[in-house]
Amino acid sequence: MRWAALLGNPLGHTLSPLIHNTAFQLAGLEGTYIPIQVVEGYLEEVVTGLCFMDNLLGFNVTIPFKEAARRLMDISSPEVDLIGAVNTVKRGEHKLIGYNTDWTGFLSALDEAWGAPLEGKKTLVLGGGGAARAVIYALHQQKVAAIRVAMRSQAKREMLKDEIPWASIETIPFTPEAIEEALSETDLLVNATPIGLKGEAMPFSLAPMGKKAFVMDLIYNPPRTPLIREAREMGIKASNGLAMLMYQALEAFYIWTGRRPDPGPIKEALQKWEREREA
Repeated sequence: MRWAALLGNPLGHTLSPLIHNTAFQLAGLEGTYIPIQVVEGYLEEVVTGLCFMDNLLGFNVTIPFKEAARRLMDISSPEVDLIGAVNTVKRGEHKLIGYNTDWTGFLSALDEAWGAPLEGKKTLVLGGGGAARAVIYALHQQKVAAIRVAMRSQAKREMLKDEIPWASIETIPFTPEAIEEALSETDLLVNATPIGLKGEAMPFSLAPMGKKAFVMDLIYNPPRTPLIREAREMGIKASNGLAMLMYQALEAFYIWTGRRPDPGPIKEALQKWEREREA
């Protein structure tokens, strides 16, 4: 039996096994997908061990290892070098090949939930980690008019601009004043931070946003964060990261197997989970 895995910490909330194990069934392949919770500081040792497992197709990488995993790859696809983060790894012949499927998953999910053309839009991204960088890459590819990035640390804001010189971004402090000022001319707000994962609210108001704007929270568990609730209460369309999770996973599955199973049954399983989680 072939298998794939997810490396991250923590992993108690993940739905990736549900997606990939359903994909194996739909594709008619004998395979399984398991979560591996890696102790921080030991990613290299775990990845080295996986290299010697002949029945391994590959693995996904999630928080907090996406950026560190990049340095462990033998070969990386072009977008990995630009984004600076890996979320999908294929086990090749005596080598590990790094990919990033987050950015395409983000675009597919956003198009499904919002459907508005991104070219010319003004955007605000919260956070500067691996997921945020994938979002910035996606927005850059779609030729948005402006990309603002809110981060707490001034040093990390400067570092981000240095590390992604290919994108024209404006960084702002992660303060209520700076964010609310930016929201007054923001068409798309993307939360790529963990804020909301434990039910905590954002330290700012969405009041300055226009009603035609869109809010996307990359968090999917819980499926309705305080940010999403606030947006919907104000009449602003919003979506969580569940569809992005599915689409990035299906792209990873294709990289490993060459198969593209019907997403319909997977989407139904995720929607069932979402209804039960919100009940």
